[in-house]
Amino acid sequence: MELFIKSWAMWMPPKHDDDSPQLPELKQVPAMTRRRLSKLTKLAFDVALQAAEQQCDEPLPTIFASRHGDLHKTLMLLQQLGSGEELSPSQFALSVHNAISGQFSIYSQNQADSNAIAAGADSLHYAVLDAAARFRAEPKLNQQLIVYADEAIPEPYQAFCQDPSTSVALALLLHRTQGQPVHFTLCADNDAEAEPDQAIKLLPFLQQQSQQLTLSGNKRRWQWQRV
Repeated sequence: MELFIKSWAMWMPPKHDDDSPQLPELKQVPAMTRRRLSKLTKLAFDVALQAAEQQCDEPLPTIFASRHGDLHKTLMLLQQLGSGEELSPSQFALSVHNAISGQFSIYSQNQADSNAIAAGADSLHYAVLDAAARFRAEPKLNQQLIVYADEAIPEPYQAFCQDPSTSVALALLLHRTQGQPVHFTLCADNDAEAEPDQAIKLLPFLQQQSQQLTLSGNKRRWQWQRV
């Protein structure tokens, strides 16, 4: 299937010898709103606002993807439960998987529909597949914003999963006809095992350092090729 990447943005932690801030500053977001955003939400906001900078004044369908969601917040709530503490209703409400989608819609006044996807290590690619399916099913749909964000795994869970290895966020603004055309292909492979850090490994392709890229998913392979 052919897709057009109109714009994209990625956030990863700065290097240790870098004086850059550890989190996006989000100066365009009012301070009162910004204080209520979790780290994961700030990462998602940062890349979403960059990729959709020129589209914020019009309805823009969005797809938010994350393997773990706001796992750090969920862990905090579980620890509070274990200690017999009462949970904050607002913190609980913002721990669900589509919370970031709702917060972004409210901030940007974007009333278009939004999906939230969690599909293990392949979460980013299933979001792209969802967008491609929607383009095919809805001929009048011109563009969609994909936002993927995950944080490094909290220590209690690291014995079970190490993906992603670092906090990362990626936004792709896909258009029906405008932007860089790419072929996106899904190939079945029963022997394939999902490789970690798929969003990070996509970066060289987005930076045009390679013409094609194949990433292993769970019993499938995701292929990207520049047209």
